Parts: sequence; C-alpha cells; structure tokens
Amino acid sequence: MCHSCKRRPCVNVCLRAAGGTRSGCGHRHMCELGRCLRETGQALDRVGVRAQGSEKFKELFSRHRQVMGVYEKQPEIANDAWVAPNASVIGEVSIASQSSIWYGCVLRADVNEIYVGGGSNIQDGTVVTVAKTNPLGFPASTYIGNEVSIGSGCSLHSCTIEDQTEIGAGSIICDGAVVEKHAQVGAGSVVPAGTRIPSGQHWQGNPAKYVRDVSDDEVMDMTNRAATFYETAEKHAYEFLPYGTLYKDAEKMLEKQ
Repeated sequence: MCHSCKRRPCVNVCLRAAGGTRSGCGHRHMCELGRCLRETGQALDRVGVRAQGSEKFKELFSRHRQVMGVYEKQPEIANDAWVAPNASVIGEVSIASQSSIWYGCVLRADVNEIYVGGGSNIQDGTVVTVAKTNPLGFPASTYIGNEVSIGSGCSLHSCTIEDQTEIGAGSIICDGAVVEKHAQVGAGSVVPAGTRIPSGQHWQGNPAKYVRDVSDDEVMDMTNRAATFYETAEKHAYEFLPYGTLYKDAEKMLEKQ
C-alpha cells in the first residue's frame, strides 16, 4: 500500500517491482491505464465474436451507474440512506443518515463536494452541481442541511441550504445563494447568485423576493414532511434487490440460445 495515497495497487509499487522509478502517486494514471486495458479487452472480444459470425456481444443491459467515483473522489452514503436506482450520485458526495435521493436525480460533485445532511429528501429530477471556484468569493461547494425538502425538478448550483428548509418544485438556486434555517422558497422561483434568504421567511418569484413570514405550523410541517419522505423511501427500497450479479446469469442464458 502506498503511504502517500493509501490505495492499492499503486503505480509506485508496480514500477519499483519492475525496477523503474516515478515521482508522485500516479493513482489517476493507473485508473486511466486500467480503463484502457478493460476497454481494449472488450473491443477485442467483440471483434472475435463478430469474426465468428455472431452478434451476441451486443450490450443488452443498461450501463447506468447509480453511484460512481471520479478518480479519488468517491461518494460516501450512509447505510440507511436511499438512492433511487436511476439516480446518479457522482464524485465527492456525502449523504447522511435517513436521507433519500429520488428517481432521476443527479448529484454531480466532480470538481468540488456536495453534502446532504440527515433526514433530507431530494425529489424526482432535481440536479445538484458544484463549481471548481467562484470568482465572487462564494463557496463553490453545495451544502444541504438536515431535514431539508427539495421539490422535484429543482436545480441547485454551489449554494447553501440550511437545516429544516423547503425548496419548492422547479426552483433554481444559483451559486453563492444561502437559504437560512426555517425559510421557504416557493415553487418555480429563481434565487439569484449571492442572495441570502433570512430565517423564517417565504420568498417567491423570478427573481425571488420576500412575500411573508413562515408560520409555526409550517415549520412543524417541514420536520414532519422530512420524516414522511424517509418512511416512503423505505417502502421503495424494499422493492429493489441489493447489488447482485443476476445479469451475468441472464447473459449465460442468452449465449445458450
């Protein structure tokens, strides 16, 4: 194991074994080399099968990857969090306990990090992204706190959503925006870059503006809604098998046909 990168295998070990030297860890180069070798093997297999007059190599299964790392940036997902089968969690994403990522969502943290707190729900078709840097000095990562409900079809980019808040369906939260605790963003709103929505306020519109204060009952509903979504997510999770290799058995059956 390499002491600088804590990964195995490491290019330094391989090169030393071969009598060569190289500065740095080179983990990314090994990833590239491994991918090239695997794709070359697949290509040769397809050429050979085609030369035999068969087309059985054709891909019949979806290549969608629910959880995917980007080199050293790997997602960290709590055991009791739920990610829908057709969602995409990519890169440096942390999802805390009892959170749910619903169908068609994309959380892409390839150049910075995304954090999703406990008991939060990101509903169907929402896209959460980050930036590498922000020229205005705002944080380039995306932070979503605890017991947050984000409606379907939203777009969040390099923003901060504090605990127990609610983002209405179809809203756009731009880079550097901050939605404070117990605040609400109405459906279809656009929160411009760098905007701060104070705690306990309801904003709406394009661009989003103050409309009214959030009532105590609405604050209670935010917590209850988060708990309800987790209970629903558990039911959906029950319907899907854990990771398996059934597709390999299916491929073997096709080969026998």
